[in-house]
Amino acid sequence: MMKPRVDGFSPAYGSDTMVALESARAGAAEVRSALQGDLGVRFKADADPVTEADLRSERSIRHVLAAHRAEDRVVAEEQGGALPAAGRVWLVDPLDGTTNFIHGFPWISVSVALWIDNLPEVGVVVDVTNGDEYVAVAGRGARVNGSPIEVSSTGSLAEALVVTGFPYNRGERIGTCQTTFRRALEEVQGIRRLGSAALDMCMVACGRMDGYWEEDLSPWDMGAGTLLVMEAGGTVTDPLGRPVRPSEPFVVASNGAIHQDFLQTLRGEGAVSGGHGRGMPSVSS
Repeated sequence: MMKPRVDGFSPAYGSDTMVALESARAGAAEVRSALQGDLGVRFKADADPVTEADLRSERSIRHVLAAHRAEDRVVAEEQGGALPAAGRVWLVDPLDGTTNFIHGFPWISVSVALWIDNLPEVGVVVDVTNGDEYVAVAGRGARVNGSPIEVSSTGSLAEALVVTGFPYNRGERIGTCQTTFRRALEEVQGIRRLGSAALDMCMVACGRMDGYWEEDLSPWDMGAGTLLVMEAGGTVTDPLGRPVRPSEPFVVASNGAIHQDFLQTLRGEGAVSGGHGRGMPSVSS
């Protein structure tokens, strides 16, 4: 049963925001239920797990989307789907933080986003552990549980707390991951690695983190979080500072104030004004 309100936005029933919320809530309910039972773990690839909760959550989300937006395309983690060149597409991560889920670490989420013509329109992330609902609508701001959120005012990397993630195929790319991580570590106040890209971006949107970067993201990883950060007043780009698209695997998000310095640091373009590290030289290809 859908909740009768939409956390401060109050659109009519049947709107894209309501559909996103209903589907994300349905998925989150499946994940919560699975926490009490057999996890049914298997591996899609090396270190890349999938559980019965992932599958049941995605089925529930797709059921809602099919009921209300049958003509729209869906691209989701478990059943896949092809990104369209234009038009409407729902990006679905039915359980972001599967490894956390398996180990009982309370940092797991469900993410549902609508993009239209390669621009984010609606984004919803549900924190499965505590029930917080992050909602963003293009041009209308971002909220958590009905209260407006905004990014931090931190103005320098030296004072910034940032968050990142590592790809499942990190063994193949450990050199690149180590280089980027070291570049950031030399300039920022602190780095966290928590394991749910969607929630990590929510933390930037609500000002608890100042920045986020991650390589090898899939469309469903960044679909909702991108809009949440943007609508909370932050900036989301690729490493070169260009607007992101769902097909972009390397995403950098921040409060905006530190963004250019953050990009410069991640690219290895020398010391940053206001930072406290040496910086790292560029790595030639």
